Amino acid sequence: MTLRYPDIFPKFVCTCSGCKDNCCKMGWDIEIDEDTLAYYHGLDSELGRRLCENIYEEDGCYYMSQPDGCPFLSEDGLCSVQQECGAEHISEICREHPRFYEWFGDYKEAGLGLCCEEVSRLVLIHERPMLFTEKQTDEAADDLEFDAELFAAVRTVRDRLIDIAQDRGFSVLQRLAVLSYCAEDIGEAVFDEDTDRLKQLSGMLAIDGFRMEIVIHAQRDMKENKKAESRAEALMRLFDVFGKMEYMGSLGGMFENNEKSVQKMLGAEADFDREYAYFQHELENVLVYFLYRYFIKCVRDLSAGERLLGAVYMTLAVRGLLLREFAEKGSLPSLERRIELVKEFSKEVEYDSDNMDIIYEDIQERADVRDMLCGLCL
Repeated sequence: MTLRYPDIFPKFVCTCSGCKDNCCKMGWDIEIDEDTLAYYHGLDSELGRRLCENIYEEDGCYYMSQPDGCPFLSEDGLCSVQQECGAEHISEICREHPRFYEWFGDYKEAGLGLCCEEVSRLVLIHERPMLFTEKQTDEAADDLEFDAELFAAVRTVRDRLIDIAQDRGFSVLQRLAVLSYCAEDIGEAVFDEDTDRLKQLSGMLAIDGFRMEIVIHAQRDMKENKKAESRAEALMRLFDVFGKMEYMGSLGGMFENNEKSVQKMLGAEADFDREYAYFQHELENVLVYFLYRYFIKCVRDLSAGERLLGAVYMTLAVRGLLLREFAEKGSLPSLERRIELVKEFSKEVEYDSDNMDIIYEDIQERADVRDMLCGLCL
């Protein structure tokens, strides 16, 4: 098996009791895999009895009952099961979270989810462009079907998209405009499974001059398009999408949408861009994360356009949260606050399938998505 992962992947270590948002206290449904379940049933101890009492079955799957958080979390915020039995005997999801994986035959990708505050910290403090490493492992190949030729073409296209996301010759907003402009062509080529067209697009997107042409062309289109929305209308539309979502915490309030608050944000935008210029790598890394994690899935569902534009939507939404707080408080949120906002956005939006569906539905239903996004970026 070939394993690919970003260069921050080996750096992650769970902060355990030092985490301010301990995932063991979330009350999430924690699935117990078959091997772990069998081990628990074989435990002849008080811990084994308690474990079996707290596991329930639903639709053929087994879960840890924890409406108020994991019942095996010790007073000092550590896992009592891991302390007594070892890390190899906690459930796979507990052992692997917040890591994620995708399998394609003898190729596997790994990454770290932004829903974890330590991952968000690693992503935001990573100042140089994100690199990806490949190595060989002893893991057996996966047997799920996929089109190998399409997969190779999609991987190459995604590499070009990540190159664009990390092209520091452009501002982050200009890079988002380039991605928005090429989404339709890439989406159609993947939907048609036209690998020759994907190879052609990959070659074109690798040329710096071609990227600049897209920016110039997009700027000219925005000036000439009489029906183009104003920047305020575009920002309100973006916030409307995220305002429709259901949230567990306070994040939803930050997407409350009215003309007064939007005008205040736009009035502070120039100062925000100036003060945030040194930290543009943060949004760059967030964008790379969304592209790396989600675009590759189009090999199986052929939804490349939606997945590419979804990455742009979410990156602009994160920027919008930072801009809103800057406009309201008159200063750039601290690094700790920026980490918190990115983590909360990931946890509330990308880790909620219903909320993600709202993004994809908006992209599918609106014919002028590209103009709306370019209106925010240029």
